[in-house]
Amino acid sequence: MTYRDETILSNAVRRLQIAALLAAVLLVGSNAFVLSPILSEVANGLASEPFQIAWAISAFGAATALSALMLAGLIDRMPAGRVLGGAALLLALAQGASAISESWFQLCLSQAVAGVAVGILLPGTYATAATTAPAGQEAARLGLVLTGWALSLVLAVPLAAFVAGQFGWRTVYLLLAGLSAVVGVGLILSLRGVRGDAVTRLPPWRALRVAGVGPLLVAMFAYMTAFYGSFAFFGEGIREAFGLSAQGAGVFVLAYGLGFGLGGLGLGMMAPLITRGYILLVLLGIAASYAGWGFALTTPLMAFIAAMIWGILNQLGLNALVVSQARRATGARGAVMGLNSAVTYSAVFAGPVIMGPIHAGAGFAAVSGFAAILVLAGAVVSRKAG
Repeated sequence: MTYRDETILSNAVRRLQIAALLAAVLLVGSNAFVLSPILSEVANGLASEPFQIAWAISAFGAATALSALMLAGLIDRMPAGRVLGGAALLLALAQGASAISESWFQLCLSQAVAGVAVGILLPGTYATAATTAPAGQEAARLGLVLTGWALSLVLAVPLAAFVAGQFGWRTVYLLLAGLSAVVGVGLILSLRGVRGDAVTRLPPWRALRVAGVGPLLVAMFAYMTAFYGSFAFFGEGIREAFGLSAQGAGVFVLAYGLGFGLGGLGLGMMAPLITRGYILLVLLGIAASYAGWGFALTTPLMAFIAAMIWGILNQLGLNALVVSQARRATGARGAVMGLNSAVTYSAVFAGPVIMGPIHAGAGFAAVSGFAAILVLAGAVVSRKAG
């Protein structure tokens, strides 16, 4: 996918574009993460069991993966503001429906609609961020936009727990719906004149044939499976190591989010050249960070530092893999980013399933050790991208 600007944009408008795209990622991360800390409150409010409410997370993930495969290519053919703004407004409707749900089943349906919206919004945001950046600045632009994930961890998750405790869980989704509506309007206005120039729809299986994309997607799956499998048991591993409460373990999640955000800010200033060697170096660094958790869990300070380093390196890894895919997919960036999102949300399912038995049998250090092996495998495969 390539874009053409129909008007000469001022610096203020370009900054507004970046802010709107960053906010879009913040929305996606917030919707993905906020249900976990308020699971019990939602279950009580809907006279359901927590595991039934957790099915809403699964419905969201499955719908996101399917939507990304089927609809992400819209960004290649239609005005970016219309596609992304429309997806954000659909997300607002889904979050509003979540707020007024009267049963766990209605919540699952609402979150499935949210997944449809995110399957368009997330890959479209990645593609737009990369392709509207000045030449050579793709990594810097994407690094700033990806900071939305860190903000969702650092701000949205703690705020959701606070708001649910003070005003009820429905207020959380009402606030998210309002934010999504505002961001939707911002995307429509700031991205006027930005449009894809592909004239035909590129099916996912054809996008998969784009040179170098296949190995990068395999590397992404290994990388994301390692992350989501480890992150699922990260808090429990910290609690077991230091005898902490859930709130105490949250400090280390905050450290990860801070590291991820700092990595994004660093990329925004440095704008590294994304080469095959750079990707390999970053993935090796991530593998080393996973392997080091067995030592990091000896003291809280070391674990806090390790979590920040993990966050910084994961920002670099995600940035490098997404930018590399976008560069190889000229004319089909939306379709390729859709494949990327489908792979990512498949890893959301695969990671905990694979790591669960490992954690049960040997603890978090073993989980992180296996994650290191997965990332090393991804690094090897990434070398075939050329």
